[in-house]
Amino acid sequence: MEYDHHYNTDRLSAQAEANATICMQNLSNWMPAVEEIHTWPEYSRQPLHMLPNLARKLGIQKLFIKDESQRFGLDLASFKALGAPYAVYQILAEAVHAKKSIWPSAAELRTDKYRDITQHITVCVATDGNQGRGLAYGAQIFGCRCVNYIHSHVSDGRATRMIELGAIVIRINGEYEASVARAKEDARMNGWYFVSSTSWSDFDESIPKHVMNAYMVVLEETLELIPNIDCITHVFVCGGVGSIAAAIFQGFYTRLYETQAAGAKLPQFVVVEPSEADCLLQSAKIGEAHQSQGSLHTLMAGLACRAPSPAAWKILSWLASDFLSVPDSAAIEGMKALANGFEGDVPVVCGESSAASMGVMLASGVDPSLRERLGLDASSQVVLFGLEGATDPKIYESLVGKSPASVFEAQDGFYQRLSRYYTDTNEL
Repeated sequence: MEYDHHYNTDRLSAQAEANATICMQNLSNWMPAVEEIHTWPEYSRQPLHMLPNLARKLGIQKLFIKDESQRFGLDLASFKALGAPYAVYQILAEAVHAKKSIWPSAAELRTDKYRDITQHITVCVATDGNQGRGLAYGAQIFGCRCVNYIHSHVSDGRATRMIELGAIVIRINGEYEASVARAKEDARMNGWYFVSSTSWSDFDESIPKHVMNAYMVVLEETLELIPNIDCITHVFVCGGVGSIAAAIFQGFYTRLYETQAAGAKLPQFVVVEPSEADCLLQSAKIGEAHQSQGSLHTLMAGLACRAPSPAAWKILSWLASDFLSVPDSAAIEGMKALANGFEGDVPVVCGESSAASMGVMLASGVDPSLRERLGLDASSQVVLFGLEGATDPKIYESLVGKSPASVFEAQDGFYQRLSRYYTDTNEL
């Protein structure tokens, strides 16, 4: 596998820490968002799978993958189903409070009780699909209007899913950044709310902060499910504008440094991007937020971003250890390996925008240079974040050779057999 790798020599430096401090402080109070989402009727904790057979094959001690493929159901199937709906809830609650001096609950906003206020509010975003579905869903359940802007490479299947959730979808003739510019300008002119995790001012704006805080549901679930957090040596997250990677790395850092001695060893935090959309890697090489010069033509549609989130980049430049850019083939191989389940491992549905980390791990098993660059060895314990499922089932099946439904069926069968095994063992 061809790849480009950069080790971040500024990691944990005093200057990088100073640059990131305000961003970290502004994002430090995420538990109210996590606790709120736990009360929602659609919430259920999503799994962390162990892949022991593949770990042995790769010559590492443990391999975990966090699975977001069924977050709030198969129609949403992504971690982004957390951020946008939570931000919509907060926007509408503030609007009701401004009119009636009452703070409504999320449950009340699901009814018609304040619909006379909320129905006149419009939220919008530029999206490759996942954020737009999450926003449309939030608008649908809490009772406001939604407009999603998509760029020229977003698949028709993803556009259709947003429309089915009640969104108005506007396709822009250009790349992702063109859709961002149009969405922000329309929001400004019309008094709409632009709902995105991207922050241009250190996460001091309420909407990006709400989105990022809600993403921490993924982080908190992962920390609950990892048997021994102190033993994790590597955390892999795919890139995009960098928001979710920044959130996850901040969460690991905070947990380890709040609960352990000051000298606690951090895992390596690895960011993986498409070769044609490598803005985070290029930023790391230059030492400041920088645009990718790639074509942005990649199967990893959710990562096809020209430039980082300025605030997220400050966190990544301090905490991330490694930046990798890889071809689309890495994502495809990762998707297939997860779907098939290696020699008895659990099958997992992982979409093309989140499977490249698995592709990197597979490549490390046959490329000693990559293994050495990433510091992988027999004692390594690795967590991969699979942050989306089959967000376009037709594309998923064309790449994997299996339908997502068949992989979910195999996954259910795996856990049923495992449950029977432990029941029989206990009886003996």
